[in-house]
Amino acid sequence: MRLFRAAAIVLTLMTSIAVPSAAHATTTTKGFVTRAGAELRLNGKPFRFAGTNIYWLGLDENVGGIDYPTGFRIRDAIDTAKSMGMTVVRSHMLVSSGHPKTLLPSKEAGYHDAAFATIDYAIAYAGQAGIRLILPLTDNWAYYHGGHADFTEPYGLPDSAFYTDPRVIADYQAYVWHVMRHVNPYTGKRYIDDPTIMAWELGNELEGMTPEWIDTNAATFSGWAPRQLIAAGRRFDIDPDTLAAADVDIVDVHYYPPTAAKVKADAATVAAAGKVYVAGEYASNAASGALLDPLVADRNVTGMLSWSLFGHHDRSGFVQHDDGFTIHYPGDDARMTAAGQAQIAYAKALGGSVPARPAGTPLITAIDKRGGLTVLRWRGAAGATGYRVERAPTAHGPWKPAHTGLLSDNDTPWTDLSAPGNAWYRVVAGTTKSEPQFAGAAETVLVDPLESFGLTAGQAGVAIRPDGDHAVVRPTGAGPASVSWAVPGARRVRFEVTGGHHSDLAVQVSADGVTWRTVPSHREKDAITAGTPGAGHVRLAWTGRSHTGVTRATFWAADPAPVTGRPGAFPVVAPAAGATGVIGPQSFSWGPATGAGYYTLTVSRRPDLSDPVLSVTGLDATTYTPASGLDPATTWYWGVRASNAAGSTATPVASFTTRSLPSAPTTIDDFDGYPDSAALAAAYPRNTGGDVVVPTLTGDHAMQLDVTAGSAGYAGVTRTFTPLDLWGQQGLQLGLDRSATQASITIQFVANGVYWEHTLPAGTPSGTVRVPFSSFAQPPWAPSGALDLTKFTQLSFYLGGSDSGRLIVDDVVAYPAQ
Repeated sequence: MRLFRAAAIVLTLMTSIAVPSAAHATTTTKGFVTRAGAELRLNGKPFRFAGTNIYWLGLDENVGGIDYPTGFRIRDAIDTAKSMGMTVVRSHMLVSSGHPKTLLPSKEAGYHDAAFATIDYAIAYAGQAGIRLILPLTDNWAYYHGGHADFTEPYGLPDSAFYTDPRVIADYQAYVWHVMRHVNPYTGKRYIDDPTIMAWELGNELEGMTPEWIDTNAATFSGWAPRQLIAAGRRFDIDPDTLAAADVDIVDVHYYPPTAAKVKADAATVAAAGKVYVAGEYASNAASGALLDPLVADRNVTGMLSWSLFGHHDRSGFVQHDDGFTIHYPGDDARMTAAGQAQIAYAKALGGSVPARPAGTPLITAIDKRGGLTVLRWRGAAGATGYRVERAPTAHGPWKPAHTGLLSDNDTPWTDLSAPGNAWYRVVAGTTKSEPQFAGAAETVLVDPLESFGLTAGQAGVAIRPDGDHAVVRPTGAGPASVSWAVPGARRVRFEVTGGHHSDLAVQVSADGVTWRTVPSHREKDAITAGTPGAGHVRLAWTGRSHTGVTRATFWAADPAPVTGRPGAFPVVAPAAGATGVIGPQSFSWGPATGAGYYTLTVSRRPDLSDPVLSVTGLDATTYTPASGLDPATTWYWGVRASNAAGSTATPVASFTTRSLPSAPTTIDDFDGYPDSAALAAAYPRNTGGDVVVPTLTGDHAMQLDVTAGSAGYAGVTRTFTPLDLWGQQGLQLGLDRSATQASITIQFVANGVYWEHTLPAGTPSGTVRVPFSSFAQPPWAPSGALDLTKFTQLSFYLGGSDSGRLIVDDVVAYPAQ
């Protein structure tokens, strides 16, 4: 096939590439992991592990499109896994077909080997960190990084032909051989010679594998990579054909949600077949002591890998990915934090070590101005559990905390409410300190660590490659080379450089980004600085044959909106002045104040706002959602103050009255309105993933659920409503006749898109049952959210267990406080 080479990136263009040095590189991956029956071994000892999935290490969908992840994101995510005691990472980085930036954009285009750049770096860095890798080679699903359909579509064949057509199988094997024999320029090793790669997985969640396909490919790949392992698995449950395949070492099973009982049962089945059991994916928000503690002593359970880990964003905070199973460490909320701690405890129980210090160093990435006040952004450090912003009059101190307590990664951008004028700042994580950064009273700062060209306005003849804990931009050849930035109001610039001859670098400015002139610059050992008074565009140009590298660019610019006076007048919006029957309120909102740096919200029972029940300051948005509602049937007074470096302006005080609690129950379903069983069954369709359940209408108009036990172990029905307003009610009340079933009963509802459920254990007597809303919890497989009973939209009943039986439900209401 024709080899396609992209001009864009990066690493393989370099003549010599240093092995990356991991922040936690105390244990490199020495020696291959081997299999002895149903057990993995490393250096002669049993090897069990806690791990996670970092699927995007080769190609990332979380960068405002589809692009290669930066070296920082790769390092930070692997360091985060290491910080949690994890020793194995599963990554889809070699599922790479069907997109212009993948390894195999199309059969016609051929291989695009420039896409190996991030893959090479991730594998090398994982090896330095002591992390082993499980690498799927294709995917059952057509996600952005491709899958098995990319091998069948060129022939006009259905997906199922991936397992049967000789041409498709040959193409898939050719792709795998191209991958396996690739030489990593960081390590000098072919992938098949690298012990960092613990296992090759035939594909992610492959549905439809045949015994012949499994046997053929497992034998072929094992022959090509005899010191590495072969894994296989389908989406859910155990593929029985993988148990019988001679050359399959690891059987991979996925769980959404997992239970300890199911994991133990599956692990026993896999071990009995002489294979190694691994839970290649499980819902991360289900991680808990109840799930993981029972698995510690079960030697059939070799590995548990959560889905899925995301590290820090290149500029500030975390990379966001909304699939309901994202892990950020140490956690965005109490639920995620608890799940993360459960994974750490499991890792420790299996012998994993947790580093005492954060990996890497925080980096201040921007200092902006809002209302004349300093707004600080920083890039976090893997493993950091909190940050302290410190301020000083000089680069050497004395340093003092600029706030009380610790800040999290979700607290950036952070506003310095004291408006100190000229100041130096640094961000501290434990004992690790960022480089100090100066910001004048009327200027902003932009720091570009050059991990990508995302902040630049243009570049020519240069490439980026990771180097240690940073990136380096260097020329790629003998032609013109430059990098430019658009920085309105730029006053001065500092470029940090490494190697080569600084005299070959020129700092240039332009008013329009087209016509450039060179400005005088000051050259230090490792930096070049220059004044750029009022320039809208700044460029660094290589004027000779030097290969001097640039590792960072820092720009100081004039405050684009300097303060000329205190904020302008502005109104409160909601709750509206004089509003009655207000629920909560669920949020407060107000109009924007011209020149505001931040807002302070005050709520009180008193017209003068004294003795406030709610007082929140430092708000940069014009809305605020309180953690809990205010007392019902009460008149409240509230106002907002806008502040900046020159003073403050307050809204008039407004009042509103909250709604009274309901005194009567709200009927959810009394089953009296259904003319027959067909209408009832239409209103309560069964969950098709569960066992068979048939709803019928009894003679006295109740719902009868007859369950036929099957392999699923549960059966359920669900009714969807036009949103019901149950605000103020205390819980659900219903009549249950459980005399003909030994099953546990799970009551589940959805309110404002968030799932809540409560399980009545087997053996609970029949009769009228009350379940307070406070007893409902969010299930581990569902995304988090607040309880909002104003939008009650779904009610389900689930019978759990392996026995057939009958349940009768009647008169479901939401009951008020007594």
